[in-house]
Amino acid sequence: MKNPWNEINLPQKDVTARRIDPEHELDLYWALDLLGHYLFIFEFSPEENLPPVTLPDLVGIKTFYVQSGNHIAKNRLILLLNDKNNWEIFLSLCNDLLQATRKTQNSSNAVSVILNRLEHWRKFLQINQSGLLTEEKILGLLGELWFLNKYLIPVFGAGQSITFWQGPEGLPYDFNVNESAIEVKCKSGANTPYVRISSADQLCPQLPEMYFFVVTLGKTPKNNADKINLPQLISQIGDALKSEPSAHSQRFYDLLHAIGYIDSDQYLDFSYIVTNEIMFEVIDGFPRVCSKDLHHGISNLTYSISLLDCAPFEKWPDWMQGIK
Repeated sequence: MKNPWNEINLPQKDVTARRIDPEHELDLYWALDLLGHYLFIFEFSPEENLPPVTLPDLVGIKTFYVQSGNHIAKNRLILLLNDKNNWEIFLSLCNDLLQATRKTQNSSNAVSVILNRLEHWRKFLQINQSGLLTEEKILGLLGELWFLNKYLIPVFGAGQSITFWQGPEGLPYDFNVNESAIEVKCKSGANTPYVRISSADQLCPQLPEMYFFVVTLGKTPKNNADKINLPQLISQIGDALKSEPSAHSQRFYDLLHAIGYIDSDQYLDFSYIVTNEIMFEVIDGFPRVCSKDLHHGISNLTYSISLLDCAPFEKWPDWMQGIK
């Protein structure tokens, strides 16, 4: 990740600022103050009618609303990062605000959007730290994003595909594609040919159809041209969402935050190549355990299934036939 504040000189007075995106409708800036603090600034005309501005308190980030007057010609909404070591989290927050306001037409709407997004980040920062996901969670998220990017978006479009993704919301399976439930599992190539199922409901949805997609990954250096990693896939999906309504993009990043993901270059060290993909239709006879099969008193069931024993059920949905 590129640190945009490294490209700004310390000011002699007030702040030094650089506009983030000349094509954005709003005046949004990266900035430094006299003490070298990292700032995000939204400037807007004092003539516009605005909603009441009550800024939330964010962990590690100060928020200010400065009205025009004296030597300041415009109103300013300012975010200030307390500790530069946390710049990657701050950059993720700022980029979220940048994308969320990209299609707003006036400052009043933009302020409302920013306040809503800051409230989301306030809740997120209260319960999440800057640590990386575990490698198990990295693999799980990679599998879901790989399936989303390679198979869903080419058929249904980025916005619609994001509405199908529900695993981060705590539901038993990862995707609900129209009338089909799809569970995605990602395994390391070093593992035995088994995958772990985390509940008795995961392969027993109340939908007409269900498919079970398993992708196998092998660790590879980050300079491998055929690699995949979280920053790469998230960037590709984010680019695809730029032409969609902003609500889809916000849902995508909210789901990432629900998992605990924050952009970091450290995720580049977790790069992989896809070594195998397979899809099974989950029907009667498929090796699974359902809640109705459990004796009274059994709870929190996890179990493993053999992919070799799943082989007779290999089948790809009709809508995937042209792209697999």
